Amino acid sequence: MKKIIFINFLIAISIIFFFEVSIRLLDIVELQGYDDQAFYSENGVIHSKPNNSFKVYGIRSKTDKNGFRIPINNFSYTDNKKSTLVLGDSVTFGVGIEEKNTFIGILRNSLAGSNIYNTAIFGHNIRSYLYILKKNHKKFKNEINQVIIFLCLNDIVPYQGAIFQKNKVNNNDFQNIIIKNSLAINLNIFLRERSALFVLLKGILTNPTERHYNYMRSLYDNEKNLVEFEKNVKEITDYMIKNDLNYKYVLLPYAHQVKNNCQEELLKPQEIIESIFSNQNIILKNYTYELCKSNNKNDIFIKYDPVHLSRYGHKYISDLVIADKIFLIK
Repeated sequence: MKKIIFINFLIAISIIFFFEVSIRLLDIVELQGYDDQAFYSENGVIHSKPNNSFKVYGIRSKTDKNGFRIPINNFSYTDNKKSTLVLGDSVTFGVGIEEKNTFIGILRNSLAGSNIYNTAIFGHNIRSYLYILKKNHKKFKNEINQVIIFLCLNDIVPYQGAIFQKNKVNNNDFQNIIIKNSLAINLNIFLRERSALFVLLKGILTNPTERHYNYMRSLYDNEKNLVEFEKNVKEITDYMIKNDLNYKYVLLPYAHQVKNNCQEELLKPQEIIESIFSNQNIILKNYTYELCKSNNKNDIFIKYDPVHLSRYGHKYISDLVIADKIFLIK
C-alpha cells in the first residue's frame, strides 16, 4: 500500500514538473514575482534602489544611480541634452519585458534628442507623482524640460506603496473566502512568484483581468477618491505650470476593457477621468480607443494580466506616442 502511494506521488510530481517546464519553455504565462528587497519606501512612496540589478516577472532589470530603470548593457545618458522626466507605475516600468522592448526603451532608442528618466515603479499612484515630480525637479532643475505622466485606472487607489502592501487585500480579490486567510495569502504570493503552472491555472479559473477591473471600477464610485484624485491632478499641473515645464498626460486602459472592444458600460472610469481633466482645462491623451482598434487586441497585454503590456503592446504604445509627438525633442 505504501509503495502504491509512493509511486502515485512520484507520478503526480512528475506530471506537475512536466507541465511547469512546458509552460515556461512555451512562454505561455509570466511569473508574477519581484524582489521586494530591490525597493525602498520614502515618505510612503516606493523607489527602486540605485545602481541595482534585480528580477521582475522573471526579467532582469537594472537601475542607474538615481534608481531609474535603464537598459541592462552599455548604457549612459548623453551630456548637455534636455531631459524628460517620466512618471508612471508598473505599466510604464514595463514588468515582464526587457527594457529595450518596453515603450520607454523603444522611445529611448528612437528619440535620440533627449535623455529619458524613467521613475516608474510598482505602487505609484496619483499622489506619488506629485512627490516624485517635486523631488526630481529640484534635483535636475536646470536639465528637465518636460514631464510625461502615464496614467492608469489604478492611479486612483487611495494608498501608496503596493510592494510593501502584500497583505493588503481588496474585498473583491482572489476568492473572498480563501483570501481572508493569511496562510492562503502567503501561499498565493509564494506560488505566483515561482510557479508558471499556478499562474496559468489561476488565470483560467479566476479571470484576473475582469476581477481586477471590477475592483478598480468600484473605486470610481467613491466620491472621496474622486475629490482626492482631482486635487492631486490640479497640484501636479499647477506645479509644472509654475516651473515652466512642458507636460503631457497619457491615459492607458485595462485589459478587460480592450478585450471587450471598449464596450460603453466598461468605460465609466475613463469618462470620469476625462471630465476631471476637462474641468481643469488640461489636455489628456486617452489611448483606450486606439488600443481597441488593434486587430490583435488580445495580444496587447501579458496573458491573464489585468493591465501590464506585452512586448507587442509596448511597441503599439510607442508607435502611438511617436506619431502623436508626445515627447518634445530639443
